[in-house]
Amino acid sequence: MSAQEAAQVAAGEFPEALFLPILPQRGPGADPIGRTAGLLSSISSDFSTSVVPSGWQIARTAGIDMQRAQNFLRQDQDAVEEHAQNFAGLFTCSVVGPISWCASVEAASGEKLIRDRGAVSEVTHVLTEGLRGHLASIARTFPHAELSVVLEEPHAVAACSGAIPTASGLNTYVNVDRARILGSWEPLIDMAGACGASFGVSLANSDELFTQALMGAGATIFFGSGSSSFLGEQLEARNAVYWQVKPEWSPRKNARDIAQRITSLGFELSATTSSLVVVPNTESVSESWVAARSAITAVREVVDLLNDEDRLLGE
Repeated sequence: MSAQEAAQVAAGEFPEALFLPILPQRGPGADPIGRTAGLLSSISSDFSTSVVPSGWQIARTAGIDMQRAQNFLRQDQDAVEEHAQNFAGLFTCSVVGPISWCASVEAASGEKLIRDRGAVSEVTHVLTEGLRGHLASIARTFPHAELSVVLEEPHAVAACSGAIPTASGLNTYVNVDRARILGSWEPLIDMAGACGASFGVSLANSDELFTQALMGAGATIFFGSGSSSFLGEQLEARNAVYWQVKPEWSPRKNARDIAQRITSLGFELSATTSSLVVVPNTESVSESWVAARSAITAVREVVDLLNDEDRLLGE
């Protein structure tokens, strides 16, 4: 699928909540790590990266891979602008967070940057500036949109528990202190707030290592909150709570599961639906175009059921 096709689908299927589609099949630089590397290298050439057999590695200069990453980002923004003119809803900007980016990119030695505390700190600083510029660009394109920032941090929990393998695979890197991980997000949270954007961190699974601290820091977007002991607080605060549709379940079973978790906490479903954001399973939208269409349809059916309690509870 091309950037034009993806933007057309995104604008048509999500007219009130837009984003830049990720199309990694186009090659290095179109993937999340590469896209974030492009933002970093636009601020500092120290974090230019290139593709090596084992993945992404820090490079001495910004080469063809960084040029491609930045070109892909421009193409995606131009395509979304073309198909969503005068957009005034919620626009979500997502980047790979500093912990997961450093856990995915190698230094020249072949070891991941996550082992280097100084590198993590520098990535945090540079990413903050790169994302600031990205938000400003989106704001110029869609001046009436409400902005949100989501840090993709699938490796944060593993980093905290010391479960990220070294280059040899025989050992793991020393665990990164939870406070250090939270500290790496603070500049990004502050920057988002200064730009008037809401903020959230997407983890690989439902984990409460960071939830309470993020709530205290002012985050208003939460993922995988179905099993969280803080779900009630999130709903009470009217934070955006993201629920991922389980592809192996029917839309009715998915909707009933969400409804049961909410009503068991004493909330009326109708009073919380404005805070619920139902999204497809990540794998289901990346397998193929047919699978993506099926996942989008399932999400729509779940949302329709949640907005119609009589039909939801009926057989």
